[in-house]
Amino acid sequence: MYIFLAFIYGTALGSFAHVVADRLRVKNIWIDRSQCLSCGVKLTWHDIVPLISYFALKGKCRHCGSKFSQSYVWSEIVSGALTAVLAMTVMSMAISPAMQIGVFVFWSIVIALSMAILIYDLRHTIVPLEAVLILLGMGLVATVIRQYAYGFNVYDFFSGAIIALPFALLHIFSKGRWVGMGDVFVYGAFGFLLGLPLGISMFFYSVWLGTFVSFLLLILYRKEYGMKTEIPFTPFIIIAAFLVLCANIDILNLHEILR
Repeated sequence: MYIFLAFIYGTALGSFAHVVADRLRVKNIWIDRSQCLSCGVKLTWHDIVPLISYFALKGKCRHCGSKFSQSYVWSEIVSGALTAVLAMTVMSMAISPAMQIGVFVFWSIVIALSMAILIYDLRHTIVPLEAVLILLGMGLVATVIRQYAYGFNVYDFFSGAIIALPFALLHIFSKGRWVGMGDVFVYGAFGFLLGLPLGISMFFYSVWLGTFVSFLLLILYRKEYGMKTEIPFTPFIIIAAFLVLCANIDILNLHEILR
């Protein structure tokens, strides 16, 4: 039951994240009600129930019949699945129920922000600075909590800066042509959130995943993609971050070295 409720909660987070990604450039996130992007009609509550409304309306606006983007339903499914996995992970932790709730709420907000950043970057090939700065702030909070709970560790304290440094140097060397500054900030944010052992794993996995997908696109879609085609990299960072978090991947076994 708890896992199911976490999934439902996650779908709501995914729906909100998509709204944030849609509105960051055009209107107030908090005040304006959701509306159909084709006819402009304000949507009622039963038009925006995560997953249920999309399938009940067959993915179309009830007023003008225009199709909604499938990215809405996918963001809800992915967020729901991630939140359900998060709930299972937190429930297995040997901490008090109050701390479990705190950890769950904290990381569920990280999931929502990550989905908003991912969607925005895929659409505009630019990272929304507002969302990334909030994520960075949460990473700094997580770092302080780890230092308090486990004792000061200089490597973990500067984990975000250490992990972001290689891409920061690439950004400076290429004058922003190879790597965007937004990607550097995202690396820093997740570096602080995960800590150095998992953060290093995230770095390697994101580079491997980005390289593999880029070569695959070059081979399969030669007409659409070339060596100079701009491909959003932040999605690979986010995918790698949650992969190593959920699977607790420490490929260099740094937990033992830095203990």
